[in-house]
Amino acid sequence: MIIHWPTGNHAPFNGEGELPFLKRLNGSDWDGKLEYNILVQEAPDFTTPNEKYWLFVDRFLAYCERKGLLVFMFPAYLGYNGEEQGWMKELVANGKEKTKAYGAWIANRYKGRKNIVWMLLGDMGKFNDEQQMAEQALIDGLKSVKDQQSTQYTAESHSGENAADNIAFGHEMTLNGVYTWELKVPVPYLGRKAYAHDPPMPAFLLEEPYDEEGPDGNNYNPNATQPVRRFQWWGWLSTIGGYISGNGYVWPFIDPLWQQHLNTRGARDMARLNRFIKSVEWWKLVPAGLNGMKNFIQDPENIDTSASYIAAAAARDGTFLVAYFPPAHPGEVSVDLQVLSKPGFAYWFDPTVGRYLPVQTSAFSNTGISRFVPPGKNQAGETDWALVVSVGRINK
Repeated sequence: MIIHWPTGNHAPFNGEGELPFLKRLNGSDWDGKLEYNILVQEAPDFTTPNEKYWLFVDRFLAYCERKGLLVFMFPAYLGYNGEEQGWMKELVANGKEKTKAYGAWIANRYKGRKNIVWMLLGDMGKFNDEQQMAEQALIDGLKSVKDQQSTQYTAESHSGENAADNIAFGHEMTLNGVYTWELKVPVPYLGRKAYAHDPPMPAFLLEEPYDEEGPDGNNYNPNATQPVRRFQWWGWLSTIGGYISGNGYVWPFIDPLWQQHLNTRGARDMARLNRFIKSVEWWKLVPAGLNGMKNFIQDPENIDTSASYIAAAAARDGTFLVAYFPPAHPGEVSVDLQVLSKPGFAYWFDPTVGRYLPVQTSAFSNTGISRFVPPGKNQAGETDWALVVSVGRINK
């Protein structure tokens, strides 16, 4: 909602050149400078909102709601290690009461909006005492407003940690966001951990290595190697709740670069994945080996920290299963089809064109284990595929 990151587009101004706040903490007019000689005097006063700025936010949220879009919204993104990317030091400077008042003001302004998920933290997972007090004050302010239409909370903690696992603030979450910028803690491992959280809560892939953020793009994240669609397939089948992804040129919104990177291969792969998810009863899926679902991928080497990991899920009622074979997977795999309620028809789904290829014309028995071999290179010349086995034929 408010932007601090200096590599963004004209931080902290909005698209109409307006600042979010009018005054500094010493009462003088704020000119938008984010560097201070005396922080506790010169930082913006969060209790002096600029109505022109927030009318812009109003219009944006209304536009998103008309388009059926859910908005994951940070009232104050904290930034990596609480540094210049975000507002951690300004929240601390504002103190507990002003920060809580700011959170309450925002929640009250948007309490009638139905399309918000409140985002906490912001690439920061560890806090000293005054930082923790400031973030808690913001959260307390947000949650103090009654009769809100949007009551879901999640967070971007530090890379490699799920939202609900954050020591200081995990208890505030209602949705468990999965975040790994590096691959030391892989997407499937974190996704499965999020799905298995106790107590249970909906889990989803919040952030992973982005499209065109690696060697093929702006070289910002060396882990963002193509095809990045594997992170999204892994994330979705490990969490079931869904996924968010981005592009290394788009998220800063720097003209004219972001407009030139809207139709990448990664974006088209996401469109195909979205259509695939919507074409199945995805809400019935349970990840293999979790929540009472049999671990039906019969491969002792199929571990969720490996680049060759096959993420798989099956419907609780036995009507279908989905398994994603990533590019690094070496070949055939055995699948225990006893998770199906009836014999099933098997198809390979090409994630690069959205096309189904029947494995054979007859149904596979659901009384034991069947072996499946991916059909070589997909239409893009890579080797990842999704296996779909359904008790009914797929006419696509």
